[in-house]
Amino acid sequence: MEAYLKYYDLLELPPEATIEEIHRNYAGLKALYSVNSMEIRALNMDYSEELHQDYLFRLDDAYEQLKLLLENKRPIVATKAAAVDDGLKEWINGINCFTGGALRNIRERMGVDLKDIFAVSRIQPQYLEDIENEHFSSFRAEVYLRSYLVEYTRFLSLDTQRVLSDYLPRYRIAKECQFLPSRQSRFLV
Repeated sequence: MEAYLKYYDLLELPPEATIEEIHRNYAGLKALYSVNSMEIRALNMDYSEELHQDYLFRLDDAYEQLKLLLENKRPIVATKAAAVDDGLKEWINGINCFTGGALRNIRERMGVDLKDIFAVSRIQPQYLEDIENEHFSSFRAEVYLRSYLVEYTRFLSLDTQRVLSDYLPRYRIAKECQFLPSRQSRFLV
């Protein structure tokens, strides 16, 4: 049942929700996030079409998975989070700072492919690569990066708070530098 909690979360429902409540919230969220909704037009600058489509895909998936679960049509096999042995735990505890490269090294040592994380989290592999390569420009707002990092670290069974406290300041610094005027532009008159 724990594998389904993220679906309830996405549909903004408690795990005890009925099929009627799931359908009602799904329909409401689909309408809210439709292309023509006023809310989406207001977020146009911070909400790319790719993120929009990714959210709608995840919303559809959550609805279908919960509907199948509650109608008992078929059990859904969810990929489990990566297993961490004692030697790997010790190596991870020795990491001073969780950079994108450190996250990639951990994932590779666990034998986890980006497609495995995508299968569970529905985060596009390109965004996962951008996290590992620290391509901060791929994330318009910190909220997207933060939510992707949370899913990524949960899948790898890492200390989410520690990763966030190491990684997000690097993003903030990169974003600040992006908006600082260049040296040349200060001297142009």
